[in-house]
Amino acid sequence: MESKSITTLRKGASGIITEIKHSQVSQRLIEMGLTPGTPFEIRSISPFGDPIAIRLNDFAVSLRLSDALNIMVHQN
Repeated sequence: MESKSITTLRKGASGIITEIKHSQVSQRLIEMGLTPGTPFEIRSISPFGDPIAIRLNDFAVSLRLSDALNIMVHQN
């Protein structure tokens, strides 16, 4: 199964994080709990697609679109 960016998913979609691409914010994303193998659910997407709110590990995280582009996932 091929990984895709979390930004390609719609509200209510769920999956597993497979990779955080190297970027200026990759370390911060990992420290926030976005690590490979972590299940997530898309909770909401603003009308213009930025930010995206996801739920993982019993808490919600709001991500800028530019940061979310670096999160690769497998969809359930």
